[in-house]
Amino acid sequence: MQASEFWDKIFSKGQEGGYSRVEMPDPDSPILHRALGHFGNIENKIVIDLGCGRGATSLFFAYCGANVISVDLSEEAIANLSKYCQDNDIRNVTPMKMPAQVISKLGKADFMFGSMILHHIEPFDEFVRSLRNVIKPGGKGFFWENNAHSKTMIWFRQNIVGKLWMPKYGDPDEFPLTSSEVDEIKKYFHVEIEYPELLYFRMISSYLLRGNFRRPFQMLDNYCYKYTAFRKYSYRQYLCIS
Repeated sequence: MQASEFWDKIFSKGQEGGYSRVEMPDPDSPILHRALGHFGNIENKIVIDLGCGRGATSLFFAYCGANVISVDLSEEAIANLSKYCQDNDIRNVTPMKMPAQVISKLGKADFMFGSMILHHIEPFDEFVRSLRNVIKPGGKGFFWENNAHSKTMIWFRQNIVGKLWMPKYGDPDEFPLTSSEVDEIKKYFHVEIEYPELLYFRMISSYLLRGNFRRPFQMLDNYCYKYTAFRKYSYRQYLCIS
């Protein structure tokens, strides 16, 4: 199954599916507020929501006054968001089915947001060149991403996940964002990486123990987060580009 088919199947559930349902996100989401903190004032600005999925982030930025271009490879996701915007008379969201590599066709944008999307994109160097062409001089990007820095986690992902009782999440082509891909972005932008939390030991609970004993692993993550040198192993990161 190709990635587009995988996501079309998920988003085909529309408002009946928890993952595919179009609705406003939690207004107190720390991810969205950190993105706004990085962008600054977005009122009347053009924001591209790359890999918009069910469109929650697009609706949030539109509520904040931006003119949002919502891009996704899934035809079902775009259809769901288009219908929601039409039914609710939301005029500052423009859903578009488009692969990330050709976003330069959209023209210039002030800001770009992506949530768990960069690690899906190949060829990545082609995408980064388009990214540079799209973001205006002085514009910014914010991406909430996973992280391939931990060799231990990557070994488990390649050799254990998806076998026996181990769940595998996501489409068949994705792979956590690598340091070489971050370096590719750095060829064109200034990049600051932040680790809002340490997500490391909880992965043991999620994958090996079926969600059991999550609290002690959470405590261990919180404790190790105090040590700056350990944070780079977190499976979650923010990429703030300018």
